Amino acid sequence: MLQWLRAWVGVVAVMALGSAAQCFLNAQYPQQRIYILQPSEATPLLSRMFGVWTLLAAVVRFAFAANPYNKSLFVVTFLSFLLAFGHFASEVFIYGTADLSFGSIAPLLVSGISALWMSFVWPLLDGSDSTAKGKRN
Repeated sequence: MLQWLRAWVGVVAVMALGSAAQCFLNAQYPQQRIYILQPSEATPLLSRMFGVWTLLAAVVRFAFAANPYNKSLFVVTFLSFLLAFGHFASEVFIYGTADLSFGSIAPLLVSGISALWMSFVWPLLDGSDSTAKGKRN
C-alpha cells in the first residue's frame, strides 16, 4: 500500500510543479482558476506567493516519494496536504473567494484523499528509514 501511496504523491508533486509554473508565467492564474468570486483580491503578488507555496509543497512531496519510510518526511507531507485542504476549504466555505469549480474542487479532492490515505498508512510504517541503514528516526 505504501508503494502505491509513494507513486500517487509523486504524481501529485509533478502536478504541483505545473501549477507553480502557471503561477509564475501567468500573474492572473489564481484569479482565473481559483479565486474567481473575488478576483480583485488575487493580485500578481498573490500569484507569485501561491507559486512559491506550491513549489515548496512539490519539493516536500518529491522528498517523500523518494523516501516514504522516513517518518519525519511522512509527517511533513501529511501536514502539507492538511494545510492545502484547510486553505481551499476556507476559501470556499469561509471567505467566499472561491466557488466549487474545478480550480478548487481538484485540490480539495487531491489533498483530502491524500491526507486520508496517509492516515491509513501511518500505522503500517515500521519506523525504519531505508536511507539511515537501520537507524530509527
